[in-house]
Amino acid sequence: MSDSTPPSTMRAWTFNSPGAPRNVLSLNPVYPVPPPPTGTNLLIRISHASLNPNGYTLSRTSSIVFRRTTIPEIDFSGRVQLAGPAAPSIFAPGTPVFGTLDPFESALRTGAGTLAEYVVASPEQVTVKPANLSFAEAAGLGASGQTALKMFQQAGIKSGHRVLVNGASGGIGTLVVQAAKARGAEVVATSSGLNAEMVKGLGADQIRAPMTFQVVDYRANAPLHVYLAKEYSQQPFDVILDTIGIQALFVNSPAYLKPEGLHVNVGAYEGHLRTLLLWSMNVWLPKLLGGIPRKYIMFSTPPNKERLELLAKMVEEGKLKGVVDGPFEMEDALNAYDRLWSKRAKGKLVVKIGDL
Repeated sequence: MSDSTPPSTMRAWTFNSPGAPRNVLSLNPVYPVPPPPTGTNLLIRISHASLNPNGYTLSRTSSIVFRRTTIPEIDFSGRVQLAGPAAPSIFAPGTPVFGTLDPFESALRTGAGTLAEYVVASPEQVTVKPANLSFAEAAGLGASGQTALKMFQQAGIKSGHRVLVNGASGGIGTLVVQAAKARGAEVVATSSGLNAEMVKGLGADQIRAPMTFQVVDYRANAPLHVYLAKEYSQQPFDVILDTIGIQALFVNSPAYLKPEGLHVNVGAYEGHLRTLLLWSMNVWLPKLLGGIPRKYIMFSTPPNKERLELLAKMVEEGKLKGVVDGPFEMEDALNAYDRLWSKRAKGKLVVKIGDL
């Protein structure tokens, strides 16, 4: 077997029934390696994978609907092991890459995810890893990074804008704070006191200090919307970027969001079904019938090659860095999931798959 020829089997976390990760996931040491790639596709040997609540939820749907063995997760970093005959030359074997699988294709069509030693991806789903980005950091950038960029772009944040980032210590929040800082916005970031120091390192500083970036301990200042109304009614925000999905933050936003301001939400803290119902109400309910007089948007973020390349460029220019919680060893992936569902992660939860 040559250096580029993969083995016939690999380690992979799999499941074939619904349930919490700790109850249904198992580590299979002899799962079949995907066949050699065809066309423009790439076989990636995975270094690290990151965990996503939505990625696991979709994978669980696959196991229920199609009753098949499924590998969870969509984000990864690694090296090109084999390239299809029509693959772009930039992705020669050995090239370090990172990327994100299409969540619906992975979960609903193939059942092939990234919590395994090998995965097949298309050139549209990967980009070359910058030299100043570790494999662990790169694994956490794909889905969260693209969501953060889309939030930033949808909000139209400009230099001098006052921006509230709710959930600044999470996988998306850490990136949104950095992007807003790079644009020259004035940022107020919410976090628990335990994560405040980490958030400050992203560009936030102590509350009330005469600095552009401030951090608010949402636990010490609960309920948060009452605190925001008291402290920021005279200097309301241009944009609220909610990475958690707290309905009360929007309902009470007229007290601290400008009339022409924008509330952007990508979180589903209150449950996916309830969040969809609230989205419909927040967008369509007329003000005369009790609707909130502020603009509200929520969206999904399908993987996008241009955003992936922009993330790599921002890293190369020193405008963005990945924030890693872990990495956890592959054998400890269940502990990583426990931390994910505890909602206490600092940055992106990453699992080390192997040494490259």
